[in-house]
Amino acid sequence: MRLNIKKLSVLLIIFCLLAGSLTSISAAEWAMFQGNPRHTGYVQQDASFSTQTWCVNVGGNIVASPVLYEDMLFVVTTEGSIVALDAQGGNESWSYDTQSEIVSSPVVYEDTVYTPSCDNYLYANNANDGSLNWKFKAGNSINSTPTVVDDVIYFGCVDGSVYALNKDDGSVIWEYETEDAILSSPVVDNGTLFVGSNDDRLYALDIDNGSVKWNYTAGDNIQSSPAIADGKVYFGCNDNQVYALDEQTGAEVWTYNAESTVTSSPSIDHRQSTVYVTTEKGKVFALDMRDGLKKWDSQFGSSIDATPTIFGNNIAFTTSAGSVHMLNKFTGNSVWDYNPGYIEGLFASTSSSPITSGASLFFATDDGNVYSLDTNQKIGPMSPYTYEIIAIFAVIIAIGVGLKIIINRKKKQ
Repeated sequence: MRLNIKKLSVLLIIFCLLAGSLTSISAAEWAMFQGNPRHTGYVQQDASFSTQTWCVNVGGNIVASPVLYEDMLFVVTTEGSIVALDAQGGNESWSYDTQSEIVSSPVVYEDTVYTPSCDNYLYANNANDGSLNWKFKAGNSINSTPTVVDDVIYFGCVDGSVYALNKDDGSVIWEYETEDAILSSPVVDNGTLFVGSNDDRLYALDIDNGSVKWNYTAGDNIQSSPAIADGKVYFGCNDNQVYALDEQTGAEVWTYNAESTVTSSPSIDHRQSTVYVTTEKGKVFALDMRDGLKKWDSQFGSSIDATPTIFGNNIAFTTSAGSVHMLNKFTGNSVWDYNPGYIEGLFASTSSSPITSGASLFFATDDGNVYSLDTNQKIGPMSPYTYEIIAIFAVIIAIGVGLKIIINRKKKQ
């Protein structure tokens, strides 16, 4: 019996080693906002690199979500930089300066990084060395993250237009004009592009020529990017509602009152028939995809502008307090919280959404720090503000001791 136990133990160790080797061979990418053209926020989680914890500062504020392509992490700053980092160690591979604010995530497709900028340009850079391939000038600032499908780049613009460009040279294939600015990022499915506008409408456009298939009028601006699953389009709205529409007709299937503005995008776990939504009042909802009924909700003390990411049995999101929260996706119970020492309003907040690959979770903060966490071990790097925090507590203690001495002296008198 002892021999059998030893044999089983050896076999188990060998199996674990083989499983780890297989994981390192297969690669997962998060090369666009929400991981795929349907913006579900759920992709295969095997990684081509081992999970390491690190923190690097890229020298500019970050409000857009990072993207992962092969073993490279791409982040953009409000100072106008596109920065490529090694995902395993955080070392910088290259950077490119657009000299204008960037507030939306890039997209990587076939070794090219497509980056929207507030200088009205869409930049196409070589993913390996950062060299510029071409740039396209739109009618105004581009605050919408592009989507690339079948060699065509789609994005919205503050000029109210949706653009479709050839990925190779940036030439215009078609353009459709809505009645207000577009901050929502488009999604593409079954030959149709879906995008929200500040004219309160969600549009369904034919990807071949940009003609309107249908549009739906909500109660306020639609800045949330749609997500698609199970024949329905899901999106949040500034009117506090979460909507589910029929993908083919635009007919309303259900709505849910989230009690606060929803500018973040829904994330979808199709296998569990669940859509996850965050709100500006710090609440997370798990809703049934089929009828919009609430499965659970969790309240947090800080606003949540970030879109949740789904991996394994968990979801993760960031808050304005600079924290990352990991919840069980079935119950909403806390699994792990990580805060690198931020105090809301004192050091930094987080506007961008996290992304995951294997056991690695990457997120960026408004102060320009990029973090890599190990979600299996539930560990992260030391805070870059460790010494400042120690100094603050030392000052507080010194003040307390000083006040106590003064009070005691007065009592003796």
